[in-house]
Amino acid sequence: MSDDATNPGTAVSRDALLPDGRPMTRKRLRELERARQAELERARAVEAERARQAELERARAVEAERARQAELERARAVEAERARQAEQEPAPRSTPAQTEPPAVTGAQRAIGATLGRPRPRGKAAVALAVLAALAVVLVPLGLANRGGGLSNDSAVGTFGSNTPSLPTVDADAPIGDVLEVAGRLGSTPVVSVLASAPPPAGILTDVLLEGDGRTVNSGDAVLLSVSVFNGTDVTNTTGTAVGTRLYRGLLDASQLGRVLAEAVEGATEGTRLVLRAPAEAADGGPCTEITVVDVLRTSANGTTREVPDGTPLAVLNADGTMTVSLNGLPAPTRPRATVLIEGDGPQVSSTDTVIARYQTVSWADAAARTDSYGWDVVPGIIRMTDTLTGISSLLVDVTVGSRVILSLPTDQARGEEPVAVVIDVLAVVSEDALTNVSAEPSPTASPEVVRVTPSATASPDSTGS
Repeated sequence: MSDDATNPGTAVSRDALLPDGRPMTRKRLRELERARQAELERARAVEAERARQAELERARAVEAERARQAELERARAVEAERARQAEQEPAPRSTPAQTEPPAVTGAQRAIGATLGRPRPRGKAAVALAVLAALAVVLVPLGLANRGGGLSNDSAVGTFGSNTPSLPTVDADAPIGDVLEVAGRLGSTPVVSVLASAPPPAGILTDVLLEGDGRTVNSGDAVLLSVSVFNGTDVTNTTGTAVGTRLYRGLLDASQLGRVLAEAVEGATEGTRLVLRAPAEAADGGPCTEITVVDVLRTSANGTTREVPDGTPLAVLNADGTMTVSLNGLPAPTRPRATVLIEGDGPQVSSTDTVIARYQTVSWADAAARTDSYGWDVVPGIIRMTDTLTGISSLLVDVTVGSRVILSLPTDQARGEEPVAVVIDVLAVVSEDALTNVSAEPSPTASPEVVRVTPSATASPDSTGS
């Protein structure tokens, strides 16, 4: 295999070879390219976080240096004033031996007795006082700059640690003061903590990104990409290999959980929500559970493409249903795919599980054979390894967000009749991230039903569902 095929920072070459010298399949090249893009995205997120932490550290260092310089200026001013006053004092007269010495405090007697020497006087006393003042100022600052103590704005950190401390904010502080969430909508988000905050008294809901899609209402079908994190160390506690869970079902509190259903209702598709909830950590202490919810689109969204002559007409109605018209077109003798709307999401591979809306129309009588369109209809699943021959071949490389219409002859369909198939590609998902659609509410939070009610523990071992 060539270096380009394994280096995440380099595009995968189509000329890359397998160890036995054979050229790579297109499927393998796509998998490598996806892996490279994912690694690049993670690297960018890590680099951005490092740059942010470095900038915070530089700002703290500048502030500490300013404080040190100010203290030095004050110390110099004190020294100059004391020197001026000492110069103006008259020269001391010789004191007879029998004259009573000045009174001294108990502390001075103890120190003098311990050191076995008389107290300093005159200019020597002034110089020693200045040195003591400088020591009081400079020693703590030096220790702070070396990471040996906590700065005034420190809220979280270990004494002697080189890790920058986080500021403290209130439990209900604005979301932008507490954490950052990065990543493409529908992908596994990257959460960074900006400040230390105690767990909130109740559940806080914030709109991090407002979408421009249709507004979802109770009873509508929704696609929700949900990720859960421990708010203390931002460990992903979703409980899936990819770190997300996809809910495909109706916006119904009995299936989704009351809190999440209320948060999503009225949101627009394309929106990212963040919920902060009080929870119990694995050690029994209080912590915050962070839930990131992406409200995905339930219809195609992208760039409309020009349709060539001889293509069946597909129209999305106001209620979300689809009307396909064959317009007296002759039945196809070979398979053909036409992109009506081109999305900008990831490409479909030959082994993917695809969340989609689709309608199959018979060329014989123009009647719909299968249909998953409609705002209150749950989108279906297309498993590329177990679907119509024409779909498994023509849907490869189509991007998420696209709408395509396929003209399939009998041998590419079910073997009974030629059909037209219109498909809205909504998401590509791993099997373990799929959340089953249940007709009855689950008695407890489980991997099958997404709920945002605080989990019993917010630890890496919990599912967070």
